[in-house]
Amino acid sequence: MLRSAELANLAGNRAIKHEVVAGDSVTRYWRYPADRPSSKTLIFVHGYRGNHHGLEAIAGALPDFEVIIPDLPGFGLSTQFSGDHSIENYSAWLGEFIQSLRLEQPPVLLGHSFGTIICSYYAASKPALEALVLVNPVSAPALEGPKALMTKIATSFLWLSGWLPLNQGLWMLRSWPMVRGMSIVMTKSKNRRLRAWVHAQHDANFSDFASRRVALEGYRASISSNVGDYAPKFTAPTLLIIGSRDDITSPQQQRQMAQTLKCDWSLIEHRDVGHLTHYEIPELVAEDIRSKLEELDHAS
Repeated sequence: MLRSAELANLAGNRAIKHEVVAGDSVTRYWRYPADRPSSKTLIFVHGYRGNHHGLEAIAGALPDFEVIIPDLPGFGLSTQFSGDHSIENYSAWLGEFIQSLRLEQPPVLLGHSFGTIICSYYAASKPALEALVLVNPVSAPALEGPKALMTKIATSFLWLSGWLPLNQGLWMLRSWPMVRGMSIVMTKSKNRRLRAWVHAQHDANFSDFASRRVALEGYRASISSNVGDYAPKFTAPTLLIIGSRDDITSPQQQRQMAQTLKCDWSLIEHRDVGHLTHYEIPELVAEDIRSKLEELDHAS
């Protein structure tokens, strides 16, 4: 079995489902208990159009930590907001969600892709966090990334899906050619079995949104701001994990954003991987996180 798939299965086997009302969303989340006494809790926030399953392989590689992964409101099994699915509303929801957990110690907050924008907006408000981990952070405006043309095409596609009658619009948003095309472009591994698993993950989880409104508002939110807008206000120690072939934000743009940070920070770049480090190299991402937290423990 592929290591990524094995890690995701290991996490799934230890997952315990919960729910809480945060904002006006009935938020479903999964707790992955540590296999030994641990004082650290890691909260993961997944990307646009995904659900908690997308980050389970990283959780599977961190059995020594308590991990909590919610489905974002409007995605997976969490109900949608009555209002706009904006970065501001997602950030407010995140604050309420974390507060509802009643943790004894500040958590480590991790976001991937769209989740990095949500976590960054929240982190800029200077909450109590042990650390902030941004995996494939969206660190520059979408129309300035390596695939700016692809973003323009996606925006036109989303506009058309919103203009069409509801059923046709939803069909476009969930269409297999669109999902598979995105998966093919973003998967960088040459391992056929790994590529097949990543494609299967996207087939199963990438269209898991509650309504067309959620998909359209979420997309607008994803291109309306970026981590760079909030980075100078971070106070928590910050770890940036990036891929050298990321189609959304280039390594150069990531480094430029990192230079605006005024907190303790570090950046780790992985070669021959793009925006899907959570699928392609979850063990390495987990080791990056573990090493950063050990470094912080030694420094305290």
